[in-house]
Amino acid sequence: MKKAFPFVAGIVLLGVPFIGTPQYYLHIMITILIWSLVCTGWSLMGRFGLVSLGHGAFMSVGGYGSALMWNHLGLTPWVGIPLSMLIAAVLAFIVGYPSFRFRIVGHYFALVTLALSEIVRLVIVATRDHTGGSLGFTPNRDGDGTSLYAFQFADRETFYFIALAAWALGLVIWRAVDK
Repeated sequence: MKKAFPFVAGIVLLGVPFIGTPQYYLHIMITILIWSLVCTGWSLMGRFGLVSLGHGAFMSVGGYGSALMWNHLGLTPWVGIPLSMLIAAVLAFIVGYPSFRFRIVGHYFALVTLALSEIVRLVIVATRDHTGGSLGFTPNRDGDGTSLYAFQFADRETFYFIALAAWALGLVIWRAVDK
């Protein structure tokens, strides 16, 4: 029974968009899946005995980075997302290397990552002409509906499956690292 649960849960999650789920509830499910992915990352950090509060900073760098590249450079998200991930990884190295080199752990590591999140937030708010500041940022639309080139879809179902796949990949990585 215990081994069948992930399979059954996966089937149920795959079926959610097909049972006539209203768009608002689908939006809530997408948000839950995104935060489930973040929670999986936090859980992975917890396995190493580290409390990281910097996940928001890395998500912001990734999200704002790809959207800004799309709006200001016309760079498709298919290129912008990997570049933003690389930028977030460089930021993680800039913060992580000195932390591990000087053996910053425990509460101090949590404070360093919290400071990183706050710095990224302040940069986003301070550069409101480019990022929208505290009001947020909206990528430019490419046409009226679905654009695979722009990674934009008219329906929430596509985003639901993308978020579900990202979380499933995160769980696979978590399990591989855990073993």
